[in-house]
Amino acid sequence: MAEHRSAIGRDRRADPRVHHVSERPRLLILVTLAEAGGAQTFVAALAEGLKERYHIDVAAHGPEGALADACARLGLPFHHIPSLRRAPHPWRDFRAGLEIRRLVERVRPDIIQVNSSKAGFVARIALRRRSVRMVYVVHGWAFRRGGLGSFAYAQAERATAPLTDAIVCVSERDRAAAEARGIASREILHVVHNGIAVPERPLLRGRWPDRPVLVCVARLAPPKNLQALLIALAQPGLEPWRLRIIGDGPDRPRLEAQRAALGLGHRVEMLGERRDVDAQLIAADAFVLPSDSEGLPYSILEAMAAALPVVASDVGGIPEEVVDGTTGVLVPRGDTGALARALRELHAHGEGARRMGVAGHARAREGFSREAMVERYDAIFRDLLKKAIPGEIRPELAQVDHVTAGVEAD
Repeated sequence: MAEHRSAIGRDRRADPRVHHVSERPRLLILVTLAEAGGAQTFVAALAEGLKERYHIDVAAHGPEGALADACARLGLPFHHIPSLRRAPHPWRDFRAGLEIRRLVERVRPDIIQVNSSKAGFVARIALRRRSVRMVYVVHGWAFRRGGLGSFAYAQAERATAPLTDAIVCVSERDRAAAEARGIASREILHVVHNGIAVPERPLLRGRWPDRPVLVCVARLAPPKNLQALLIALAQPGLEPWRLRIIGDGPDRPRLEAQRAALGLGHRVEMLGERRDVDAQLIAADAFVLPSDSEGLPYSILEAMAAALPVVASDVGGIPEEVVDGTTGVLVPRGDTGALARALRELHAHGEGARRMGVAGHARAREGFSREAMVERYDAIFRDLLKKAIPGEIRPELAQVDHVTAGVEAD
C-alpha cells in the first residue's frame, strides 16, 4: 500500500517524461479529505473508470482513509496534502495552496479535476497563473445550506469561477442555483449525474419482516441532521423499526446522548465506519437520509442498487434520484412528523415497500450507471484538451486577482 502514497514534503524525483495531450493525458484528481464520503466515492469510481485512458494521480488530506485505500486497490498514486483541511484557517489554507502547487509541478498534469468547495477554492487560487486546464465538480453548493455564511460562500464561488474551464454540477437543481446566483455562465456549467455499478438483477428479499431494519449511511455531522431521524424514530407506531447508522464524525457524542435520552439504545446501533457497507445494505429493509442539504448523494444510489426503498429529504438532487411514491418517499427537510409518517406507512405496506426497492434498482441501472458518468466526464476532459491554453493569465482574471490577493497575504 505504501508504494502508492507520497507526502508533499517528501523528496521525490520529478518524472522526466514530457506528457503531450496527444498521448494518454495525465489527470490529477483532487478532493479535500481522504475519509469515507460521497465525494470520495465519486473520485474512486471516476478514477477506476478512466484509469485505462489517463495517467491518474489522486490527492487529498490523508495520509490514511477510504480514498487512500481505494487508490492502493486500483494501483493509483495517492498524494497526501498535509495542510488541506475542511475548516477555514488562513495560514494553513495558504500552506495547502503551496503544497498543491508543488504537487502540480511534480506531477505536471494536463488537466486537474477538483472536488468539494474547500479544495476547489484553494486549488483554483493557488494555480490561477498556471497553464493547466481546471474542471471543478460541485457536490452540492455550500451557499445553498443557508445560514450566515451563505453570502460569503456565493461570493467566493463567483470570484473563482473565472479560474475554471468547466464547472460540473451533479444535479439540475445545483446548475439552476448556480445560474440564479450568477456564479458562472451557462457555457461552462455542465450537469453530470453521479453513477454507480448496479447489479443486473435486483435483490429479492422475500416477505416483509415484523421488525424491519432501517439503515442510514452518513457522516455524523451537519448537514445530515441525524438528530431529526432519532426524534422521528421515537414517535409512536415506529417501535418495530430497528436502525443501523453507518458512519462517523463530530456529532457522534451528541447523537449517542440523544439516543439514550430518547430511550432508543435497544433499537439504534451506531456502527461507525464500516468496510462492509454493501453487506449492511443487503441485510436491511429500507434506507433513510434526513439531510438538510445535499448534492446527488452516492449513499442513495448505493441503496437503490441494493433494491431498498428510500426515505429522504426533498433537498438538492435527491428528487432526481428518488421518485416520490414509486422508488421511495420524499419528506420536507427537518420535518420529523413527515419522516415518522413515511416510516409508519412503509411498515404498514411492506409488500409495496419491496416493490419500491425493485423499482429503485431499475431506475439506478437505467439512469445512473457508472459507465454513462465516466463517458460524460471523458468527453468534457477531451473537449478541453483540444483547446489551446493561453501563455499568460487571461485578462478577465484581473478582477479575481484583486478579490483573492488578501487570501494569500493572510
